[in-house]
Amino acid sequence: MSGLWVYRTELRRSPLRWVFPVLAVVALLVLFGRSRYWIGVWPQAGAAAQIPAFYLGPAMAGAAAWSAAARRRSGVPTGFGAARPSWRVEAAPLAAALTYGLAAYAVGAVTAAAVSVRDGGSGFFWPGYLLLGAVLITGCTALGHLAGRRARSLVVVPVACTLGCLVFLGMFGSVPQGSGSGVGLYVLSGYPSLAVAVRPLLARAATVLALAGLAVAAGRQVRTDRSAARWRGRPFGTVGGVLAVAGAVALWVLTGPLLVQRPVPARPLCTTGTPRICVWPENQRYLPELQAMSERAAALPAGRFQVPGEFLEDGLDGRRLGAGNGFYLREGETWEAATTMGIRTVEDSIPVPCRRSDLAQWELISWTIARIAGHGVPATVHGGPPGVDQEAIGRLIAEPEDAQLAWVDQRLPKGPGCG
Repeated sequence: MSGLWVYRTELRRSPLRWVFPVLAVVALLVLFGRSRYWIGVWPQAGAAAQIPAFYLGPAMAGAAAWSAAARRRSGVPTGFGAARPSWRVEAAPLAAALTYGLAAYAVGAVTAAAVSVRDGGSGFFWPGYLLLGAVLITGCTALGHLAGRRARSLVVVPVACTLGCLVFLGMFGSVPQGSGSGVGLYVLSGYPSLAVAVRPLLARAATVLALAGLAVAAGRQVRTDRSAARWRGRPFGTVGGVLAVAGAVALWVLTGPLLVQRPVPARPLCTTGTPRICVWPENQRYLPELQAMSERAAALPAGRFQVPGEFLEDGLDGRRLGAGNGFYLREGETWEAATTMGIRTVEDSIPVPCRRSDLAQWELISWTIARIAGHGVPATVHGGPPGVDQEAIGRLIAEPEDAQLAWVDQRLPKGPGCG
């Protein structure tokens, strides 16, 4: 009995064949229901295509647990009689479950690629993010299979596996960025300034593969009630699986962070004219909007404002991420770029002794940001300087230039050396 034949039989008989369309729909709903800023930006598209794994993983944990528990409860391997089990026979249901889970995941990934091709420019998906999602799904499925083979319940164990994986991922699963913490099993965004490091990713893959091996080895010992005594006398596979998982986890811890800073490109993508706004080449989709912002910044009253000559996306200055004066294109929103440009412009225009932190200066900064952006605060952006009426600022930039300059002059500092 070949392992391939056993696998094909499990694939045809698996109840997951009926659940697969639901899993695929879930992947698509998560892909497009959360946001769509990632379309046309390859690193962001890769990260977006990986996010459905956060939901597919727990779902597959429960499905694999149910399937494994049902097989144990039946007392004999489905479709193979009471023949003495082999690792191939035990691995087949786990492999079948993984096939359906990863196939649903692939539906989302292929769709994300298809909608990004037109605007994505050179390059393609960043495979690190897609592999990270596959690692998450594989690990959850292996855990579910392992738990299901050790229990008879068709309800409690699958539900516990699903909720357990979901809670763990929600609390501890994210990749640490900034001040966050987590074990590094999924990301929420794919900034082009960061890349997935190969060794940490391979360590995670080795861990879930070892976990899958442990699920198969431990499952063989509880294959049926009639063969339980026979397999309990041969615990070597289980012990080896435990040691393999422990070694892989140790390697995981020692390989360092999953996301690392990318080298600065030799030719970043920049707007023309002054000021120059430069972004990572993967963000070429936003260049026309940034070009318009550059032109609006250049049109600020020269006698009142001194606009810096260059603005860089974070990481392009070669400094550690977050340590420079760069801006992020957070979730595709260019407002943050305008914010960085507005703050630096006001700081460069007002001498240090004349700067203050009162409402007038915050209003001036808010006006400068809105002028550069070409509109008021977008609905997707929340918060802002305390006390500033952002709606009034949005209306102000639509008024005649003379009215705006009169408003600006009331807020510019006066006195010796202050203009």
